[in-house]
Amino acid sequence: MMSKNPLRTIVIGFFTVIILGTVLLMLPFSSKGGVSLIDALFTATSAVCVTGLIVVSMSHFTIFGQIVILILIQIGGFGYMSLTSFILLSFKRKLTYRDKLILKEAFNYPEMHSVVGFFKRIMIFALLCELLGFILLSVVFVGRFGFSRGLYLALFHSISAFNNAGFSLFPNSFVAFKFNLLLNLTIMLLIVLGGIGFIVVDECLLFFRKKIRFFSLHTKLITITTLILIFLPALLIYLLEIKGVLKGYGLFHGILVSLFQSVTTRTAGFNTIDLSFLHNSTLFLMVVLMFIGASPGGTGGGVKTTVATTVTLAIYSYIRGEKEVAAFKRKIPDEVVYKSFVIVVLSFFIISISAFALSDIEDVNFLSALFESVSALSTVGLSVSTTNLSLSASFDTFGKLLIIFLMFAGRIGLFSFSVALFRKRSGRRYSLPAGRIFV
Repeated sequence: MMSKNPLRTIVIGFFTVIILGTVLLMLPFSSKGGVSLIDALFTATSAVCVTGLIVVSMSHFTIFGQIVILILIQIGGFGYMSLTSFILLSFKRKLTYRDKLILKEAFNYPEMHSVVGFFKRIMIFALLCELLGFILLSVVFVGRFGFSRGLYLALFHSISAFNNAGFSLFPNSFVAFKFNLLLNLTIMLLIVLGGIGFIVVDECLLFFRKKIRFFSLHTKLITITTLILIFLPALLIYLLEIKGVLKGYGLFHGILVSLFQSVTTRTAGFNTIDLSFLHNSTLFLMVVLMFIGASPGGTGGGVKTTVATTVTLAIYSYIRGEKEVAAFKRKIPDEVVYKSFVIVVLSFFIISISAFALSDIEDVNFLSALFESVSALSTVGLSVSTTNLSLSASFDTFGKLLIIFLMFAGRIGLFSFSVALFRKRSGRRYSLPAGRIFV
């Protein structure tokens, strides 16, 4: 039975897809030797939540199993309701009011009346991006692996990259391709286009078609924040690791590797260097980047760039004694500021508890446990592990279930997940008397 709450419907939908994926991955012909229930559930959740943490090597799955994972990634990246709506529209079927409401919630789109037009544009854009990625990656892979294998690798990694999933069919992700310029640029472009948010993409499309004359505050903030979060961390990674893992790489290759890791760290989960050899300072920087994540309305996770920017601006405004939080001569609504602080505090609280629990129960280094927790909640997929599998592969059932919960809550959005489960139908209809508290 479909819930009347659209957010709750989205939660139920994702949960249903995960269960179906788990069943398919447990079929005898999905893997070589079978997988346990907990590992199948973990893999299906990681795919649907476009995370990329793995506890079973991708080579352990058959072609059928890998295709199941790829389909789960596509469903998880676009959203199950998005693909259903796309199929209905392809057959000239009209969407119901409820369908439009769910799409509006899924993409954080502000208006109901134009959501269908927005949805059509971004779906076409997404498919074209994946097609472009497929063509460019085919140039890289076909020459190395043959025609059919090369095309398959190109398709899988194009979809995985655009959806910010981080799943790779190579045992060490893209470490073997760390100096391949075409692959690095293609993967980075797909990650940015998928993670920048479809509202921003749609505004850019409308602007270049001269349907709108100005960009919104939302688009301006995300564009500036994204550029800062790409190039500044890349510089910091290069400086921190110039005598570490980047030693002997040369300026161009060192910058290329640093730039790739800066882009992928915030949500995609690919890597071209062995993270287990990074300095603790670099790992902590990556934790911060993963915590921030991508932008709202896209395929990435994290607390989102808009939240991080809003909180930063609010702190700056309060210190300066200003009554309003503003950017580009526009006020940021108080509700948005309040919600941003709630998301940051709630995420920090959940991550802290999870990291402490994993560090103690699983007996792992706290920084590694923190890294794994943030990676799961922000649906990134990076892991500080000395093997080709994620650190979660060494966890017992409790640890894996905790990571599964973090991935699921992170994909839905921790705030949306909490609202879907706990918000009452009607709030208090009266105001309480004010009290005094000193801080």
